[in-house]
Amino acid sequence: MMQAMHAITVMSAGMLKFMFSAIVSYRFGHTYMETVLLTGAGAMVGIVVFYLGGSQVLEWFRLRYMRKRALDIARGVKPKRIFTRTNRMIVRMKQGYGVQGIAFLLPPLLSVPLTSLLAAKYFRHDKRTLPLLLSSVAIWSFVLSAIWKFTR
Repeated sequence: MMQAMHAITVMSAGMLKFMFSAIVSYRFGHTYMETVLLTGAGAMVGIVVFYLGGSQVLEWFRLRYMRKRALDIARGVKPKRIFTRTNRMIVRMKQGYGVQGIAFLLPPLLSVPLTSLLAAKYFRHDKRTLPLLLSSVAIWSFVLSAIWKFTR
């Protein structure tokens, strides 16, 4: 029973803050391969949940924005500028790094939920996004588990 609770804890840590989930696993006395499997599985579950759920939520917000914008135009209110400084920066980052950059750089730096939401927001129509995120998490699971194993 206690091993199951430890596994759930490590997987939950992998879902929320992937970079430090290997530390949690090693504190429970797991081996390298157990750590890789638990942190990777937790992060992959988190990627799938937050990517698919985030896509639905973001689509709902987009439709809501479009309805409000149409109402404002019908009332005669001037719509806000679409191309702001922030939007230009986001477009530059998307074109510079692309889905591969987000998939391979952000999971350990940001959290799994934020990475998944960013990918869902900007790359949900690209069929490579989810497989790239999942493979990135698998690779990072090996790397982070090895790093934390030798630094403890």
